[in-house]
Amino acid sequence: MNVTHVLLFFFTIFFSSCIIWCASFTSEDLDTDMRYIKICNLSSPISLRAMNEVLINKKLAKGESSNFKCFLHCLFTKYGWMDEDGGFLVHDIKKTLEDADIEIASLEYILYKCTALESIDRCERSFTFTECFWKKMSQVQPQEDQLFYNMDDNINKKR
Repeated sequence: MNVTHVLLFFFTIFFSSCIIWCASFTSEDLDTDMRYIKICNLSSPISLRAMNEVLINKKLAKGESSNFKCFLHCLFTKYGWMDEDGGFLVHDIKKTLEDADIEIASLEYILYKCTALESIDRCERSFTFTECFWKKMSQVQPQEDQLFYNMDDNINKKR
């Protein structure tokens, strides 16, 4: 698997938490995603090992952390979620997520909690937001396997 595929996988994992439920996701969006990923990997190259650690174990090795965190900042600026200084553009994040299958109250809570960060380092803020977003989304959105078990429970109760 080459780096581009891994980066696309990362993008899918992270942003699927927020946009996979949107019916308007198109092949043009995918082309834009790939372009942004390539640009960000040029400015903040990340290794396949670092990507796997983040995706599989949700951990980041110290030696890889700076580039990966700045890679995230680059993605967030490209998507209009952050400014160059690391400030969150909450209105734009909400606008992107408005078609997602997330309760507005939950979304506002997640954005409030995950953007209220003490760090002033733009790359660190990007990574901390990502960790927080993944954690909070897993609390408000059922995991696929959990949804499967819930459906099984409902079927068994009807019998």
